[in-house]
Amino acid sequence: MQLLKYLLLFCTVATVLSFTSIIEAQTCDKYKTGKFYIYNKVNKQRINIERRDSLQIETNENGDITVLKVKWTSVCDYELLFNYMTPKEVSKDKNVQRIFDSNADIPLQIKILGGTDNYYVFEADKQGFHSLRDTVWLIK
Repeated sequence: MQLLKYLLLFCTVATVLSFTSIIEAQTCDKYKTGKFYIYNKVNKQRINIERRDSLQIETNENGDITVLKVKWTSVCDYELLFNYMTPKEVSKDKNVQRIFDSNADIPLQIKILGGTDNYYVFEADKQGFHSLRDTVWLIK
């Protein structure tokens, strides 16, 4: 009888985990491609994002463009790796290029914590930097 209880408990837990995984996959799939935006709170600018599964193009209000490679590491986790930035942005501050050059091979780790059809909340972490939690809004 005891064995039957453990077997029933195991099956219930396995079913819940499997169902949670399916829901998580359906939820995060809608964030892999599309058009999004985020607000840069430092310079109070909207940054438009176009994501094509493995490529992310960010354009700020000044027309500066940053291109990042996207690598999905799990259903709701991905890495952003700096690819290049338009010269206009780099020329504004000579230290920007040095920062990107020294950290270009270290990916920014993104974990989608949850979301809706309008936005998702993420946590970003990169070696040597403080983690950040923010919201990405979907453009419909």
